[in-house]
Amino acid sequence: MATIDTVFVTTSWFKRLIGGSGEKSQSSEQLPTVDDRIGFDGSLEDAEVIGRSPLSYIAAGESVSSFVGKQITSKLAEHGLEDIESDEWYPLEIPLAMLYDMRDEYGSVRMQNMGQNVPQHVEFPPELSEVDNALRAIDTAYHQNHRGSEIGSYEFQKEGPNEGVMVCENPYPCEFDKGLIRGVAKKFANNPVEVEEVGDQCRSDGDQRCEYRIKWI
Repeated sequence: MATIDTVFVTTSWFKRLIGGSGEKSQSSEQLPTVDDRIGFDGSLEDAEVIGRSPLSYIAAGESVSSFVGKQITSKLAEHGLEDIESDEWYPLEIPLAMLYDMRDEYGSVRMQNMGQNVPQHVEFPPELSEVDNALRAIDTAYHQNHRGSEIGSYEFQKEGPNEGVMVCENPYPCEFDKGLIRGVAKKFANNPVEVEEVGDQCRSDGDQRCEYRIKWI
């Protein structure tokens, strides 16, 4: 299994997983078009992500199978992202295009598995021990490691002792976020985790957001 040299810092496991550098991204003359695939209607013109993010996707894919890891690497290269530096900033459209390609070619189940495997490559701090706090930390981490004027959000609201709702209003694939939420919750739950998409919108149908009910029974 591939690993990433990363540490969960404060309340944000993404902070070291996908970095915290302030360096500017590499420029790109031609970026893949994802506006017609994401549902989310925020502008990605100035959206960037730190290099540890696509590196974590490669590692998560390799956790599914070596074939998936190679496909992710290949698709990132096809879209112009090779020799990734963990602390360098890159256009967000590139890893997004890779994720949507993987979903369209290999299905929603594999995409959920990728998202769920991302937290396996993270060392969490001992002080973070509750499922709800870990789920809330996703949004803080997202904004620490993605930058741009309209990158969206992850909003978690606890609704009972062992359940809550996450609203994902961002450009990532619905299926990837569903797996990511499950993976984070499973890190801290003592029992099985259920993640069900609810609500009347879904980004896979071209809508602005997705809503998931999470139960850790």
